[in-house]
Amino acid sequence: MVAPSVRVPDTLGQTLHQLALAEGLAAQGVAVTLLCRCGTARTENDVQLEPVPDRGLPGERLLFTRLAAMQVRKMLAGGFDLVHDRGYLFAGAGVREAARARVPSVLQIDDNWLRSETTASLLARSWPYLEAARRSCREQVSLATGGFAVSRTLRQQAAHWHPDATGFAAIQNGYEVERFTAGAEPLGIRERLGIDGPLAVFVGALGPWHGTQELLALVHELPQLAVVIAGGGFGLALPELPNLHHVGRLERDDVPRLLAEADLGLAPYPARDYGFSPLKIFEYMGCRLPVVATALPSVREATGGNALLVPPGGMADGVRRLLDSPSLMRKLAAAGHRFAVSERSWDRTVEHTLELYARFA
Repeated sequence: MVAPSVRVPDTLGQTLHQLALAEGLAAQGVAVTLLCRCGTARTENDVQLEPVPDRGLPGERLLFTRLAAMQVRKMLAGGFDLVHDRGYLFAGAGVREAARARVPSVLQIDDNWLRSETTASLLARSWPYLEAARRSCREQVSLATGGFAVSRTLRQQAAHWHPDATGFAAIQNGYEVERFTAGAEPLGIRERLGIDGPLAVFVGALGPWHGTQELLALVHELPQLAVVIAGGGFGLALPELPNLHHVGRLERDDVPRLLAEADLGLAPYPARDYGFSPLKIFEYMGCRLPVVATALPSVREATGGNALLVPPGGMADGVRRLLDSPSLMRKLAAAGHRFAVSERSWDRTVEHTLELYARFA
């Protein structure tokens, strides 16, 4: 499993996703070696971790991608049945070396790489950079024996990079069913912050693709609502407001404890669909929180009709509707929990991944 963009340990979604998938496959008897940015080679939950040096230098993505390619080439000489490559822009170490060694490969597409890059960087919108990025996307799809996107929406978007993506599977992310339950011990955030009214929570990186600017509009429109943001990164400056609380990144075990104190979970997104399969939504549902999310095709697909979906910019109206209807809140909480447990567990994700592997290995 080639994932040099992933750093272990970390609390970012890409790390949690890749480790959960690798560990789930190992639990089903697959011998998994995960190539990632970690300190030393070691075994963790039956997964062999192989380090890609992470030197923190400018242009680190190009550096660790090149180093990963050299390591994959050496490792394939030892005999692997399949290469699973977690793709990203200017990557492809796994599928490229697998093609060279004539080993089957599976390409994993987690989000619309082009859209995420052009949203986050002005440089990425320049013609030379953008054209090179498009070539990278096309090449990775063309080199892979097969692959999967985390939503049907994303698969359709990837088909614009290369038509071979239409044959990819659509495999949603999962969540940790045992960790994210309604029975977690409260974190004590209400008492610490002096919150005695309704509490909404957002968990995740403060990237522009997560629509977190809309949370600022929400707290202005609903001063009676406290909003707690757990996450960091990407330089979003949050103003000092009496009903907005930024607690930064939490330890993994503290996230369900925070959700245990909340009344609802928030998943705002801008109007541009990145094809996500949002872990945060499944974790909210697992903790029996009703969810208010933006009505994008990928979000509709991920939630299966078990969240209150609102137009981009409509979070305040959605939250107000829930707060005015305790019966609707209870209904969504129960339906979301049933859906998450049955359809969005990592066990279900691993099951579909093994079905995909069986087509090639």
